[in-house]
Amino acid sequence: MRPTLLQILRSTVAAALLGVIIPLHAEAESLAVVVNDRNPISTLQLIDLRSMYRGEELHWPHGGRIKLVNRQISSTERGQFYRQVLNAKPDQRFYVLNTPIAVQSLIRRSDEAVLRFVTAIEGAIGYVRLSAVDESVKIVTILKDPSPQ
Repeated sequence: MRPTLLQILRSTVAAALLGVIIPLHAEAESLAVVVNDRNPISTLQLIDLRSMYRGEELHWPHGGRIKLVNRQISSTERGQFYRQVLNAKPDQRFYVLNTPIAVQSLIRRSDEAVLRFVTAIEGAIGYVRLSAVDESVKIVTILKDPSPQ
């Protein structure tokens, strides 16, 4: 018995949906929060990251200015970072504590671009997929993949 047109369409749509959904889910992975390898900080807690990215903390304990690196609003990495660290949507704006001044961050479009900037700028901090990290930077926090295993 030959399948009907409706059955063919249903199976095609189902296959297409599975092809789109599974790879997107498979892309989620742990994030590494990285700093320049000359930065004396060796570890950061979530509360520290939250304070930095919300504009409550502007300087490193050793006195240097913190230079935040973010991914573009539509990136998976930014969505994950904002949910896990800031408990916010990726397009949420933050303001320097007790001021109307928006927190400034440099936007980079790829893990490689974040790593290049953090490697070059001593006060920089950013986040990338854990699998993208190389020896040019120092990992100070790992944000575990939030997806169910």
